Amino acid sequence: MAQKPNWILICAASVIFLIIGILIGRYGINNNKDAESPEKAKMSAVVMEEISASNIGEYLKYLSSVPNLAGTPQDLEVARWVHDRFIKGGLDEAHLVPYKVLLSYPDKNNPNQVSLLDSDGKVNFTTSGRQTPLFSSEEFSPLVQPNFNAYSANGTVEGDLVYANYGRKQDFEYLKSIGIDIRGRIVIARYGAIFRGNIVKSAEDGGALGVILFSDPKDFAPEGRSSVYPNTTRLPGMAVQSGSVLLGYGDPLTPLYPALEGAYRLPETEAPLPKIPVQPIGYDEAEILLRSMSIDNPAPEDWQGGLNTTYFLGSKSTQRKWTVRLQVRMTQKLATAYNTIGILYGREEPDRYVLIGNHMDAWTLGGIDPASGTSVLVEMARTFGYIKEESNWRPRRTLMFCGWGAEEYGMIGSYEWAEEHAKVLIQRAVAYINVDSAMEGNYTLKSQTVPSLYSVIREAAKMVPNPNPVEVEAGRKTVFDTWLAANPDPRNPTQPRIGNLGSGSDYTVFSHVLGVPSIDVYYDYQEKAGSYPLYHTLYETYHTVANLMDPGFKYHLAVARLMAELTLSLSESVILPFDVPSYASFLEQDIAKIESRYKDVAVTNGATFEHFRKAVAHFRNATEYFTDNIIPRLDITNPLAVRKINDQLMQLERGFVDPHGLPGRPEFNHIVFAPSSVDKYSSDTFAGLVDLFKTVGNQTEAEQPGTWRQIKQHLSAISFLIGAAADSLREGF
Repeated sequence: MAQKPNWILICAASVIFLIIGILIGRYGINNNKDAESPEKAKMSAVVMEEISASNIGEYLKYLSSVPNLAGTPQDLEVARWVHDRFIKGGLDEAHLVPYKVLLSYPDKNNPNQVSLLDSDGKVNFTTSGRQTPLFSSEEFSPLVQPNFNAYSANGTVEGDLVYANYGRKQDFEYLKSIGIDIRGRIVIARYGAIFRGNIVKSAEDGGALGVILFSDPKDFAPEGRSSVYPNTTRLPGMAVQSGSVLLGYGDPLTPLYPALEGAYRLPETEAPLPKIPVQPIGYDEAEILLRSMSIDNPAPEDWQGGLNTTYFLGSKSTQRKWTVRLQVRMTQKLATAYNTIGILYGREEPDRYVLIGNHMDAWTLGGIDPASGTSVLVEMARTFGYIKEESNWRPRRTLMFCGWGAEEYGMIGSYEWAEEHAKVLIQRAVAYINVDSAMEGNYTLKSQTVPSLYSVIREAAKMVPNPNPVEVEAGRKTVFDTWLAANPDPRNPTQPRIGNLGSGSDYTVFSHVLGVPSIDVYYDYQEKAGSYPLYHTLYETYHTVANLMDPGFKYHLAVARLMAELTLSLSESVILPFDVPSYASFLEQDIAKIESRYKDVAVTNGATFEHFRKAVAHFRNATEYFTDNIIPRLDITNPLAVRKINDQLMQLERGFVDPHGLPGRPEFNHIVFAPSSVDKYSSDTFAGLVDLFKTVGNQTEAEQPGTWRQIKQHLSAISFLIGAAADSLREGF
């Protein structure tokens, strides 16, 4: 007698095999498709071997030999040098692309100064206005500019000092809460927490006469003055961080449109420029100013710094004692900034572009920012061009190597170029890979990107040998291994942490305006820090990089190899290796975070997250169906079918772009990712919504009907756009 079949076991086995099949379909997709692209596997090894650390070092030595401030003859010389390297390296073509834009310069013969006046009005101390050369011959170059903050207002102002810690919004709110008024006074604040332009904006809005900025040794020279440059990478006392205080992006006179010949330009008086003078100084000079302040109000403990003095906030009284005079002499003028664009055309999809970019301009010598990144970019271009010349190989998709001009002033070169070519880029750009400073230190890899590129950067990092011999000895043989050990993701400790894109570099316009998936990579200098100590100072020299940070340029080599592997993944994979389920997970986690913070106040005032949640659930279902059902059925021998799927993947990020912009911030279009409104460097998710909730605070709809109407409107827009992005993954209309 035959046994009856065990239907429970059969059903259980069927379910198990179904689950395994789904997991293979979802999580094995990228690897399977890569296996069907033998060109990528072959070229990965070739490219890794060809990239040269010594070439990178030679390039960096040249690039950091002379200051190349944007709009100067030296800046044009560097742009031409990059152009020539692109052509000699074997790229198909290269172009210099000029834009006439508003730039800002100090008076070279009459530096900006800060003076300390006693109660009789007598000058007791005046800042030098310049950084002191300490070691390398290039530090003595007559082309080095005096200390300045670009786009500062001109003028001479005089008043007593108020110390505002890091100049964050909460710092100014604290001063106000204890009765210290910044109106009619000069604010002195520390670099290190937020973008300097946000400090100036808060001071200006509060009625301050001017702002003085300095880098505190507590943050940038914690071992003391005896352990600084040129013996270490720590900040010496007369070092000054230059930088722009412009809050806008691109040319200030042609907002939202490219600065082409014939473009309408705003009158300078209508441009969004600071209205008060700003000047950076060294911490040796800041110490003298801080010692002169009224001792009525000691600063809180966490506001105290590393200088040999107690930090005081300033007097609540407006009666003048010792005062400070701030004299700023700036010239804002139209100058020409240059981009250098090199192209290597693709063999099968020449109208699909993978862009790789770095900026070329520097405040002074720029050995780290940007020469470390420029050197990597040029060596990558040479490597791909050389392989094309030697083996007649071309990438599947077109590679565009982009050297940007005037980034330091406000991402001007990349913005103007992207604005000029926006229609084409929206249709054809696959992704943008950014390197600003290739390394700020040698601690670990750091990356910011969008969720669809999480798996791409992680897999690329697994392919790159670890440049740190200590880490290799500890068993961590790849860049990925150290990245994971040094900075695990708190939400998923089995993976390294990946940050969100703010607006500190040229990826801004691609990600936050056009919706092109973007990624930023570099080696970081320690686990938790702001900028590296010598950031934007005279002491970013070849000596700093070659002798103190990266002897042998092994970390630069690792970054170049990582970027090359990213480039190959995005240009050679038959199916674009975009991780759409990770995007769904990200949205689910973020809506949970936003709801936990704002749901109660929203419901009380008639706003709901219901449709937002439904849209995210719809997006999850769409990504799962696309990954589990559509991709596995794809005939990769059918070029039209492959093109259709890749276009859906490429355009997914564009689905989050609102052509009307964010509420009150029309310059940003991406509803999921945008720079923080209180710190240009950092990122807020769903920034438009978060800004509105911060604005309304605890006020009811009756008290703030306009803001609550905006909240409801933007919730509706978010829900629609997430749903529309999900619909873009459908098979049919």
